[in-house]
Amino acid sequence: MPPSRREWLKAGVGAVLGAGAGLAVRRRARNPDGNERIRPPGARSGEAFLAACIRCGQCVLACPSATLRLATLADGWASSMPFAADLRRRPCTLCREQAALRCIAVCPTDALQPVADLLAIRMGTARIDPATCWAFNRIVCRTCWHACPWPDRALRLDSRLQPVIDAAVCIGCGLCAQACPTEPGSITIEPPANPTAPGAAASA
Repeated sequence: MPPSRREWLKAGVGAVLGAGAGLAVRRRARNPDGNERIRPPGARSGEAFLAACIRCGQCVLACPSATLRLATLADGWASSMPFAADLRRRPCTLCREQAALRCIAVCPTDALQPVADLLAIRMGTARIDPATCWAFNRIVCRTCWHACPWPDRALRLDSRLQPVIDAAVCIGCGLCAQACPTEPGSITIEPPANPTAPGAAASA
């Protein structure tokens, strides 16, 4: 017996809804920038990173500071892409005392590309909240300046000893955010609006 008009209609609606859901998942998987995720050091720009990353998790396992992890649906990111989950608690230490960044060294594809200069990395940019930062509220504090790998370049103190971020130099490692003594922290790391490839930003 051939299907009724109602059965055809139900099947058509189901197909449309299924296709729409699949498209939404693909969009979420291929558009992490909208979900405010911080990419690993050396990540390729835009869609190139999403296309090249095979979600193997090698960078996560190799990270000595446990900065990276694979995203899950609970993170609001459909695809299990690697990202820096909490730079205040687990900043990128830039693999100090090692020959190369471990995450980049173990990447089996070109999703994470080698960098000749660490200042070419663009994970994000530090932002300071003057409403809670001690230095903006008559309390002497230089903790973030001491923690910055490039003091007086990525982060400097002005004439009033208040911290100033140079967005053209800051790589978004999160070391200043970890060092900040306020609770909640006065420094957050924001992902770049348009992630750039390593070396795309000029070193200061």
